[in-house]
Amino acid sequence: MALVLFYRSSDLHIINMLLLPALFLLSGVLQGVAVVESVPPTFNHRDPSTRETLICDKCPPGNHMTAYCTPTTPTVCAPCRSRHFTELWNYLPRCLYCNNYCMENQEVETECTATTNRVCRCKQGFYMTNEFCWTHSKCGPGNGVKTQGTSQIDTVCEQCSDGYFSKSSSALESCVKHQECASGQISLLPGSNNHDTLCGSCEYLSNGGETLRTFVSGFFSRQRMRVAKMTLFIASYIHKSEEGVHLSGTTLPKERGPLMDLILTWLAQAPEEQLKTLPLMLKASNLCHMKEKLEMVVDKMKQQSPNCTSPFIDV
Repeated sequence: MALVLFYRSSDLHIINMLLLPALFLLSGVLQGVAVVESVPPTFNHRDPSTRETLICDKCPPGNHMTAYCTPTTPTVCAPCRSRHFTELWNYLPRCLYCNNYCMENQEVETECTATTNRVCRCKQGFYMTNEFCWTHSKCGPGNGVKTQGTSQIDTVCEQCSDGYFSKSSSALESCVKHQECASGQISLLPGSNNHDTLCGSCEYLSNGGETLRTFVSGFFSRQRMRVAKMTLFIASYIHKSEEGVHLSGTTLPKERGPLMDLILTWLAQAPEEQLKTLPLMLKASNLCHMKEKLEMVVDKMKQQSPNCTSPFIDV
């Protein structure tokens, strides 16, 4: 049901008398705001000849004052010359020099203008802290980039979750999902947070060459070996290898990382026939747990391909 309102002429007269003054007042306020915005800011200046305090206009940004106002003349302003600026309304006798220089590992973001000083930012690959630009941090193996660094913040890293890995140190790369083995292949070496899954078959390893070398290197790099046993392995086989890494007369490192680097370097160039005797070498170096793990991989391959010959001796 519609609601219909009826007003008498006397009612409309009263409404008009109330609204018109309010509208007039609002119009005046809005006009006043516009006037205020267009009027430049001022400052007080005491005229040296008359001792009278004058209200002088300031100079706009990009200008400076060349003469104070007088009782008969306004403030005199002039544009800033090259490589100088004023950012605010002012009554400075001269403009400010663009003194912000871009230092090492910085580049110009905004060049000096009449109204702004030069603005610098860190170059690509660097971020600002304590007024210096530092190289973005790299996320090490087992960790990926969660948030890439910017010119203002450093790289944010996160540990790779289950099913993902990162094997490099990088300020750009995120964790990558482990590969899924194709049909006819098995997981020879499981993936970890710093290694991808190594897929293959018995035939894959029986071909020897780089495929066998890749498997052996991946197998060693995934193991946790005691320093004493690693040292025994190196002393027993790498020292004596005619084509291996020459370490005779040198002192072996005492940390696991450098020792593993020596082993991986030797595996990358050791004769293939020597690699096939790996189970025997592991047994002689008291690395029996590794020998057992290697046997498990070979057994898994034989289950998939019963007629395939093991690439290793004594397994």
